[in-house]
Amino acid sequence: MIVDLLRWLEASWYGQIMRDVPWLFPTFEGLHFVGMALLFGSIALIDLRVLGFVKGLPIGPLHRLLPLAFGGFALNVITGIGFVASDPMSYWAVPAFRFKMLLIVLAGLNAIWFWISVLPKVDAWGAGQDASPLAKRISMASLLLWVGVITAGRFIAFAGTGTL
Repeated sequence: MIVDLLRWLEASWYGQIMRDVPWLFPTFEGLHFVGMALLFGSIALIDLRVLGFVKGLPIGPLHRLLPLAFGGFALNVITGIGFVASDPMSYWAVPAFRFKMLLIVLAGLNAIWFWISVLPKVDAWGAGQDASPLAKRISMASLLLWVGVITAGRFIAFAGTGTL
């Protein structure tokens, strides 16, 4: 099933354009970096505050950064699919790629957990107040998962397969 999806992606117009337009892949690399900076930068600020850093800031208003995180994630999805579409079988052959996809799914589930169990309460945490222990655990997991995503992404390029 996965192989069929990868073959379809490779044969798609997106795969074709990623291979045929020489400046598109490096442009997507730059955009992918910008997307990750928006995503991780926004999430890291929120997570670090929840963990107790910069306690002078109330946690609630920091969530106004979430549209930047969502925008960065959308940009990364678009560019990431483009990378894979250019040569899907080579990406799938790299364990770091599959690990990165797993970490993204786990980070998404962690974000949903935060959204459901913590977000409704953050406005009550004003400046100088600690977040709940649950919020801290979720935020620590978030930071670790996103650092893992970034690290695994870097390992994809250095997989040593000779095809990437």
